[in-house]
Amino acid sequence: MANTRTRRSTVTYSSYGSAALAPEYGSGAAVAYPGRQEVLTPRPKTRTNSRAAVRPEVQVREAGAVSIFAVVGFLAVGVLAVLLMMSYINLTAVTDQAAHLRSELSTLQQEEQRLNARFEQKFDMASLQAAVGDTMAKPTNEQYVYIDLSEADSVVIYGQEDTVSGPAGLLAGGKEIVENILDYFH
Repeated sequence: MANTRTRRSTVTYSSYGSAALAPEYGSGAAVAYPGRQEVLTPRPKTRTNSRAAVRPEVQVREAGAVSIFAVVGFLAVGVLAVLLMMSYINLTAVTDQAAHLRSELSTLQQEEQRLNARFEQKFDMASLQAAVGDTMAKPTNEQYVYIDLSEADSVVIYGQEDTVSGPAGLLAGGKEIVENILDYFH
């Protein structure tokens, strides 16, 4: 943005536009004005404000009484913070216990594998055949038993046979079903 005022390379003086106050005037470079021999001192520059500074009034609020709800709220937040810290302590303890149990589990699994290997070594078929001799034989077809499960399942407990029939038997059966359902959920 261009400056509207032009700068001069010459020396400027504080003369407020009056050539009579210029320093060259008293040195003989200019002709003195007749009848005026006193030296004039320049007036200091004064700036006039067109607007007076207006400061806003600060309103100070009076200190009020402490609200009971604020006290109860802070206490509730404090209690909840303590409970949160306690839950983190419990979580840390449970996590440590879980890590200990995992390491114990891995130790027990290794021991299980070792014991299973020893168990299988004890029951080697070749050593068992050598210990028994020729008395051990494979089962024949007559020794196999087949169970036919094509009929409907029914179980009767000895001494609790159902002797009631008709509408009374239907009512007793419904009552027994309801009792069984209630016993299942209790």
